[in-house]
Amino acid sequence: MQDQTPNKLIDRPIGRRSALRGIITIAGISVALPAMTSLAGCSQAPTSITDKADLISAVAGRIIPKTDTPGAVEAGVPDYVAAVFEQYFTSEQRSTFADGLDAFDVMAKDKGAASFAAAPDSVKDQILTAFDQGEQSMSGHETWRSLREITIFGYYTSEAATKELNFEELPGRYNGCVPLEEVGRAWLDRGV
Repeated sequence: MQDQTPNKLIDRPIGRRSALRGIITIAGISVALPAMTSLAGCSQAPTSITDKADLISAVAGRIIPKTDTPGAVEAGVPDYVAAVFEQYFTSEQRSTFADGLDAFDVMAKDKGAASFAAAPDSVKDQILTAFDQGEQSMSGHETWRSLREITIFGYYTSEAATKELNFEELPGRYNGCVPLEEVGRAWLDRGV
């Protein structure tokens, strides 16, 4: 047997204003709630590393130093690192990278230098070797790996790298009769 008592909520018509107010309230809550919860655990990530320009230049200069060809600093790699940091890193990557840069200065101070940039080259090399051979959990290790990769990529995609690299067009010119003494040894340009 069904209940014959009228349901007051169902029988009452909904007005246009009540419906719009309900829709706007639901839409506002659905937009605001995720934003509010994401802000609760938010920490301000750095948006620039211009204050670390000397440190980045010092590291890049030790990764690819200037010799008879331009080094990473002369190729503009520190500016490239800053651009990658500002334009392509997520806020989490920025925080990790900036914190890792501080580890360079901490290690330099432990070795008696005022900062990594001010340290002698031998101390810089000791610190970079420690980062390179250290464990992944080591403070600054992840930043070192990222900085090394960005430096190498930035350098070898720069115009300055063309002064270091030799280019031989493939397949190259054909010279069917060259004495072995001129070549020095035979080269294999394809796998067997």
